[in-house]
Amino acid sequence: MIYLRDYIKPENILFFTEQENKNSVLEKMIDHLEQSPLIIDRKKFRKAVFDRESLMSTGIGLGIAIPHVKIRAVKDIAICIGICKQGVEWNSLDDKPVHLVFLMAAHDDQHDIYLRLLSKIILVLRKQDRREKLTAADNPEAVMSHFLEL
Repeated sequence: MIYLRDYIKPENILFFTEQENKNSVLEKMIDHLEQSPLIIDRKKFRKAVFDRESLMSTGIGLGIAIPHVKIRAVKDIAICIGICKQGVEWNSLDDKPVHLVFLMAAHDDQHDIYLRLLSKIILVLRKQDRREKLTAADNPEAVMSHFLEL
């Protein structure tokens, strides 16, 4: 069984309390995740994230963005969560600001687990009350509590 909680680490939860733009949020999240030993080639990882975003916005609506890449520059699944208190213009499908960003990276041979985790993230975030609680959280433990049984 694959659990989302096994891939979300408190140290990879970032809080953006000031007004930001999409590129600055992505830069900060990439900078943070690049410190992980799971990221093998930082340049390729960074380029892949921005290339993916330029193809089509990862803002899926409901205040959520899920930038994600599957490349050889990543050793294993790595997830970084950004909580954007002010909301960020992301060119989302519903044209609403993004408050929750899930940056996910996987090795390109992890197709099955990658899709399962993306699905679980979307299932978790479908509930409005959960999105509101995650956005209101002010520490990693409050965020982690929403993933204990998932």
